[in-house]
Amino acid sequence: MRKKSFRISFMIIVLLFTQSCNDTATYIDRLNDEKKAIKAFISENNITVLKEYPSDSVFAPNEFYLDPATGVYYNVIDKGSYKPNLGDEIYIRYKDVRYISGDDTTVYDGNYFSLYGPVELIYGNLNTYQSTGWVAPIPNVGHEAKVKMIVPFNSGTTYDQSYYYTVYYGLMEYRIGRN
Repeated sequence: MRKKSFRISFMIIVLLFTQSCNDTATYIDRLNDEKKAIKAFISENNITVLKEYPSDSVFAPNEFYLDPATGVYYNVIDKGSYKPNLGDEIYIRYKDVRYISGDDTTVYDGNYFSLYGPVELIYGNLNTYQSTGWVAPIPNVGHEAKVKMIVPFNSGTTYDQSYYYTVYYGLMEYRIGRN
């Protein structure tokens, strides 16, 4: 009788343990949640998604190009002037940052007015990129370009990737330093 009750107790514990493990969101769950969050954000903000990049780089205020390589959506406010070459230093400032995939509704200042300066990267050197999403518009824009963007967590910073945050940037500004 003792063995039978031990086995039943053991089976109940195993079932409870495996059931509690199923409460954790999987990576696929996170991707599906992100798709829903982006879709809701696009709908709430009346955004039109472009599958092809405009040849003249002119966007209406609510038109966002979906970069197929990164999944980043971006809107070019000002395409800037000369385009960067591989090896050029690029300085990025951003503001009006919102996390659209969580419960945080705060709009953050970002680094736009920071005394610490902009984020720096070397165009073409992946080791210098804090976010591959931030680099997505660079082939189509130039010095002093301004864009808005939605960056999925996979293309975001390591912080965004660790917490599965999808981020909207109300303004990203690029400056090119020539070497």
